[in-house]
Amino acid sequence: MAGKSVQDLEVQLSIVVTVYTETFSIDETMKILFANDRGYIREILLVASPKASEETFSICRKWTEQDRRVKLLVQRNNPGIGWAYREGMQAATGNYVALMAADLETEPAAVDRMVRKLQETGCDAVIANRWLPGGGFTNYDPLKLVLNWVFQKMFRVLFWTRIGDFTFGLKLLSKEIAEALEWEGTMHEICIETTVKPLKQGYRLEQVPTVWVGRREGRSVNTFFRNFRYVKMGFKIFLASVRAAKPTPGAAA
Repeated sequence: MAGKSVQDLEVQLSIVVTVYTETFSIDETMKILFANDRGYIREILLVASPKASEETFSICRKWTEQDRRVKLLVQRNNPGIGWAYREGMQAATGNYVALMAADLETEPAAVDRMVRKLQETGCDAVIANRWLPGGGFTNYDPLKLVLNWVFQKMFRVLFWTRIGDFTFGLKLLSKEIAEALEWEGTMHEICIETTVKPLKQGYRLEQVPTVWVGRREGRSVNTFFRNFRYVKMGFKIFLASVRAAKPTPGAAA
């Protein structure tokens, strides 16, 4: 699908921030987002797990009182970051939606770089890529880093694309993408789904560098074996696109 005219592009951004056990990380995330805002933030949706602590909810409510653009949503379906992203995308009212977490593993400052890329190119989505020059990993497990590199190279060839980071949860999508595609992921596999499905549907994707930093509080619920959900989702979308491309038996040539 063709990118939009850059001259006519107005960005009204809904930022979906998933919240689980974070406290001070929420404050830091919000401060960075607002400090970098150039007038494009329409709303920030804090999508909190119903299992979050009272301290976490208190911090979220504090931000809703400080700025009318901040809204607190409690997940209807739980557990799962996939459900949180899906509920956030559904509730978003902006013409673009950014997806990220409150744990600072997704870089809040990168949101502004993604908006700039969007404004420069008129693309449909911007993917944050940890493997680009200027990006990187801090406090990342060495074995996971090697496996991550292999996975990215394999799927880049499989989908024949220059996009180089399929599994990271930080990205910016047009509201059209958020609403038009049928999302299935309930856990972290939503991260690859929200990259690959738009790609296979012909939307124009761009990318910017970002840095992953290991969380300083709370705990990750994305265990090592859950990483295989990325693989399963990636191959499912790939095989579906292959089947769709095959001619129907008996169809006229």
